[in-house]
Amino acid sequence: MTEIEPENGFGDRRFTFCIGGTQKSGTSTLSVMLDKHRMIQRAPRKEMHYFDDETRDWASGDFSDFTVPAKRDRKQLLGDATPLYLWWPRALERIRAYNPDMLMIAIFRDPVERLFSQWVMNVNRWPNVAPDWPEFLTRFAPSGLEDRIPERVDVAGYRMNSGIVRGYYGAQLEHGYSVLGEEQFHVMEFRSFLKDYQTHLDRITQFLGIHAFRKYPDLPNAFPGKPTVIGTAPTGADINHLVDVYRADFAKFKKLSGLDVSAWPLQRLLDGDLDPDELAAQYAKKVVATPTHD
Repeated sequence: MTEIEPENGFGDRRFTFCIGGTQKSGTSTLSVMLDKHRMIQRAPRKEMHYFDDETRDWASGDFSDFTVPAKRDRKQLLGDATPLYLWWPRALERIRAYNPDMLMIAIFRDPVERLFSQWVMNVNRWPNVAPDWPEFLTRFAPSGLEDRIPERVDVAGYRMNSGIVRGYYGAQLEHGYSVLGEEQFHVMEFRSFLKDYQTHLDRITQFLGIHAFRKYPDLPNAFPGKPTVIGTAPTGADINHLVDVYRADFAKFKKLSGLDVSAWPLQRLLDGDLDPDELAAQYAKKVVATPTHD
């Protein structure tokens, strides 16, 4: 367990935990709630995007600029809620160099469901540049985690449009455990967190080494998404493709995480309890039209 560094006066505060896991899995909601704990100082912004900054000279080993002025004269933790740290090439190694005792809170959501949610978000946020669903399935879609940014790619586009790779949860945990140690990870499941958030908050505060909430915050919907999206709807064939893509990694993830994922669509698809066309039809209800091009 990482202890809170003693401070003389206010001074600067270093980051001691990260909220990682996966995009569109409740990381914003959790960050908002943890910010209400008296022993946690709110970061300048939810996603600091420090360890995925490819413009830095990482070989220098200089992390002196990654501190935040303390707002209180008492001991507090400081967290960075940037979900992509678990899959971004070399991010965990940089975190270890910055703070080898960094604690990682990792939230996971069904990878197929998460992928569709990311696409909906991208198209609604950046309608003029985000790829349509068929292209999103093939852009930056490696067969596993990558150890470096692909050559001759736009880093901003790589960050926004990497969808498939974010769902390799087994590889992410395996790598994370090897870099930081399994004991420095607290692994959570998205649906369970939303259903019983108070129990999960108790587990998190215990993991962080601070007292439990004296008054639990309300469960917010930090960034509600739009209900519909303009684009091409997923097909049953697309769903079958994703089952094949994630099959082996998902087995590894279940073993490493120990989470109950029996209700996840991917598990139900693998068990034959959910038809791919049925799931595609559910997603299609959120797609209102196919874009036309001149």
